[in-house]
Amino acid sequence: MGSTNFHSKRAKLFSPYISKASFVYGPSTVGENSIIDPSVIIGYPTRPKTKEIMSKNDALLDLDMYFDMNSIGTIIGKKNHIRSFTTIYEDTELADHVETGTNVVIREKCEIGFGSIIGSGTILDGEVIIGKNARIQSNNFIPPKIRIGDDVFLGPGVRFANDLYPVSSRLIGIDIKNGAIIGIAAVILPGIVIGENSVVAAGSVVTKSVPKDAVMMGTPARQIMTRNEYDKKKIAYEK
Repeated sequence: MGSTNFHSKRAKLFSPYISKASFVYGPSTVGENSIIDPSVIIGYPTRPKTKEIMSKNDALLDLDMYFDMNSIGTIIGKKNHIRSFTTIYEDTELADHVETGTNVVIREKCEIGFGSIIGSGTILDGEVIIGKNARIQSNNFIPPKIRIGDDVFLGPGVRFANDLYPVSSRLIGIDIKNGAIIGIAAVILPGIVIGENSVVAAGSVVTKSVPKDAVMMGTPARQIMTRNEYDKKKIAYEK
């Protein structure tokens, strides 16, 4: 029967709000007053390290101790709330005041900025950078080499592609500039730049880079108005 918790002796746990039913591997850090829910895993080893286990054929291997000794740890800042069934891989850093929903996966070499929220069911598939105060809604898949700026909003189920000719050995990033808004179920193709304060409407397929302050809609997406016009319509709608 597997263990129900593990807190590494090498970890630096500064918060009193870490569930006894959580797992913290390696020299991970959890900052002051962060909440770590039950069934959260912090500092999970990368795939090459876990694959090594299958070659050992060792029935006596203690899996938690193996994970602990092979993890380089992850950094969780102050006043974060990491909700249940979230797994955060090693070599990733969350700044202060970050929140995750449930069932979130954040793989290695990710950086998440101050005050950002990662919605339930979202996957950050490694080498993803997210700025400050971003709002990533539920069920987003964000592959490697995606950069998301400050104050960006992603609706639920946005999909990013990073490979023009799957399955190739060359991955191409996407850059989402500060203040951009991307609606539910939009698709963003490789190499695209989403300009500052631009808007991509729900369900759009973006095949070309988006200018600053543009509002895009359709398949393929085309500009239908400016951000200024969009904001005026929003204000009228909210009255």
